[in-house]
Amino acid sequence: MNVPVAAALLGLAVSIWFGISAARELKRDVPGHSHNAAMIHVAMISMFVPFCLIVLVAYWNK
Repeated sequence: MNVPVAAALLGLAVSIWFGISAARELKRDVPGHSHNAAMIHVAMISMFVPFCLIVLVAYWNK
């Protein structure tokens, strides 16, 4: 396994972790800083996960 694939897998793992915690926070539906941060995390995940998948496809067999 090369460095880009390892970095993409690590990025996906971190995205899953932040996605789960953001979903839990948004489910609580309590306004405040944590709710705003969870909304930002969801937006960041929606941009970062496709990039990680593109890197995995591009570098999987190299």
